[in-house]
Amino acid sequence: MSLRFSLFLFFIAFVIKIIAIFNTNFDLFGDEAQYWILSQNLDFGYFSKPPLLMWLVGCFTMLFGNSFVLIKTIPLLLYLCTSYIIFLLSYELYNNKNLSVLAAISFYLIPAVSVSSFLLSTDIILILFWSLCLLFLLKIRKNPAIINFFLLGIFLGLSFLAKYAAIYFLLSLVVIICFDKNIREIFYKKFLNVVIFLTSAFIILLPNILWNIKNNWLTISHTSDNAALNKININLLQGFEFILIQALMMGLVLFLFFLITIKKIKINFETKFLLSFSLPIFFIVLIESILVRANANWAAVAIVSFFILLFNHAYNYTKKTLIANNIVNFIFCVVFFILISINLPLKIFDRINGISTFASLIKEKHMGNNRVLVIEDRLLYSNLRYLYRNSNFILLTPHDPKKEIKGHFDLSSPLNPSFNKNFIFLGNPNQLNYLINKNKINKITTKKTVFKKRPIYVYEVVF
Repeated sequence: MSLRFSLFLFFIAFVIKIIAIFNTNFDLFGDEAQYWILSQNLDFGYFSKPPLLMWLVGCFTMLFGNSFVLIKTIPLLLYLCTSYIIFLLSYELYNNKNLSVLAAISFYLIPAVSVSSFLLSTDIILILFWSLCLLFLLKIRKNPAIINFFLLGIFLGLSFLAKYAAIYFLLSLVVIICFDKNIREIFYKKFLNVVIFLTSAFIILLPNILWNIKNNWLTISHTSDNAALNKININLLQGFEFILIQALMMGLVLFLFFLITIKKIKINFETKFLLSFSLPIFFIVLIESILVRANANWAAVAIVSFFILLFNHAYNYTKKTLIANNIVNFIFCVVFFILISINLPLKIFDRINGISTFASLIKEKHMGNNRVLVIEDRLLYSNLRYLYRNSNFILLTPHDPKKEIKGHFDLSSPLNPSFNKNFIFLGNPNQLNYLINKNKINKITTKKTVFKKRPIYVYEVVF
């Protein structure tokens, strides 16, 4: 009964997500629009991200077009694949088909997946290949054949090409090697297999490594800057917020049940395995959140194994908890996507509300005979370039070549110091001081928008 009911919730949730995507007037997030831009020029690396997501988006858009609906469908499809892998992973761990099917369905309903399935991000593809890495590590424990080591290396390499947070897998692998005798002996005795594992991962990652070398390790530097460990400001409240968000994202009912019955957790291999691939990651990001800051998604991969652990624990003691958790998560999913479908102007949707209207206004009232639009803000640049994809506008971003590169568009679409054609500018005029040719900057108007906290200043630059 619980399985059929959860299947029903799963089906309804999927249909509602599709309806919301087709019905909403919200726009892409700026990061999503940037991924689309990058996907139009495929490369082995980019300033802020490794290339796998852009490759995937590029393939989808080449085959099916560049519509909003298509871009938003990609996360839905990837999470269907990930849910199937959760089924395989759970079955590999517990050899219980009903448990595994219910785990896969329940995973698809958790708030983390509901929110993330509306947002194209590197996390969705990292979680997919991370789950495959977990699956093949378990297969290696049962059958240490070369093919399993080879495939583990392939999937780990792809994980790194999705997001460099895949480094956590190697850390967690060391942890489980320390705690599990069987895996430790396999990795000690099967030296050739381990070499094949590491070599296959390295070969997959090699093009991106070469790209980084050629570009002075731009992506690695950007990732390091995001950590911001040079700006330590201890804040315990941020740590508490991080823990609370992780609990909410996995399902509050399930998490509270885990806390209440934590003493009943069985310390066996399965528990050690799942904790090894979750607790170290949670701990690192928790410390980061206390010392500096941490986005909730920085520990996204840890949710996979920790959710399976919590799910199995509840399944063994009371399936009513799982049903209650699925119902609460389903309600969250339905409400979230209904709000998207009806375009409710809540603060949480500010970043994607009204961008198309603003783009139309700029195009109709201010571009006129101008074909060049220069935009200071990276996210606004990304959104407008996506929305103007069928126009003949040239979009550039101001960048003084004497200063540090701050984003991908400083590399790919900079406003050259010797530029001498009239253009419309959105941003701070001080950013144009590096221009060589004599020019006059005329303020046209100021636009207050929902998607930007500060007004957007519109200028005409005349040479």
